[in-house]
Amino acid sequence: MGNAGDDYEYVFPDISVENERLAGQHAGIKVGMGGRLCMAPLDLTRPNLRIFDGGTSDGYWLDDLKKELAHPETCDLIGGDVTGERFPSEPPPGVKLVVQSSTGPFRSDWLESFDLVHQRLTLAGLGNQSQHCVEQLMSLVKPGGWIQLVELDNSNHEPNGPAVKTLGALVARLAEGMGADLKYRGGGMERWVRDNGFIRVGSILAPVCMGAECPDPRMREQTTKAFSFTAEQLIKACKRFPGGLKVMTDEEAEGLVERLENELRERGGYFPVRVVWGKRPLN
Repeated sequence: MGNAGDDYEYVFPDISVENERLAGQHAGIKVGMGGRLCMAPLDLTRPNLRIFDGGTSDGYWLDDLKKELAHPETCDLIGGDVTGERFPSEPPPGVKLVVQSSTGPFRSDWLESFDLVHQRLTLAGLGNQSQHCVEQLMSLVKPGGWIQLVELDNSNHEPNGPAVKTLGALVARLAEGMGADLKYRGGGMERWVRDNGFIRVGSILAPVCMGAECPDPRMREQTTKAFSFTAEQLIKACKRFPGGLKVMTDEEAEGLVERLENELRERGGYFPVRVVWGKRPLN
């Protein structure tokens, strides 16, 4: 993500395959979060909720969240992305998609107007703007409303196989190549939320399953394909950085996708995401 506009280039450019990748990733994260999309204790039975999703892609998160709302027909569901190239010709019913960078600036009538502001797996692509992005998103939350942030955390403690560990190393190389400071990890997001005056700050480390580790048989192949495509695109992206892949040779990279597919089907794997939420005080 960067500034809104047509000159932004996605790391994962194949739109049709990317939407499939996101669907598989979404399914794994949802399982890791106990089948919930919103960990913030917002009353989803209320009518007329106003919800914003940053880095929304095709609006898949908002479309799924609708199922958890008691009165979705009364709610204002807005998804923003840095470019509209991934927006479907017909957005999901009840969802409005707009070209909007999460780093701002936002429309003045949006400020402090949302009951829930959500963003997932975006900060690694923002270079040194991650804290600025979080603060901009927090400016949208109304008094009594909530922010929820979901980002990758360190997976070194997970007993994954060699191919999954290499996938994690590629993610870190991508962040490095894009200038990410990774300060949002290790409690960074929680600190930023607290330092900006939010209360009731909570967090969990959610285990996201891949392949054979998924409890639902239907998800095993879905997540295997999703994360194998992720590896394929990460290799292409990281090769373009000065210094190249760094975490492996080009020869080692040639067989990684196949090795990863086999490892996920036979053994599976996990990676953790950190979910952080906080509430803007009423006064």
